[in-house]
Amino acid sequence: MNYVIEAFDKNTEALVFEIPIPDGNVENLKSIMAWSSIEDSYYGYDLDRLQLSKLEALLGRSIFDPGYDFQLGCYA
Repeated sequence: MNYVIEAFDKNTEALVFEIPIPDGNVENLKSIMAWSSIEDSYYGYDLDRLQLSKLEALLGRSIFDPGYDFQLGCYA
């Protein structure tokens, strides 16, 4: 599975950018997203500020912008 952080413009709802989560981070994502089973990881999720902060720490970069809504997406 491939996971990405998606940023959507709050005004237009257009996808502005995606940031891939490096392979090998399923256990980290499970903890950050509070998934109880692997099936939980197959869906898209809105990210709250705390989850986004933890993902920023995982990636080693800051991505928060108040003009965007953030989601975690999953692709096969």
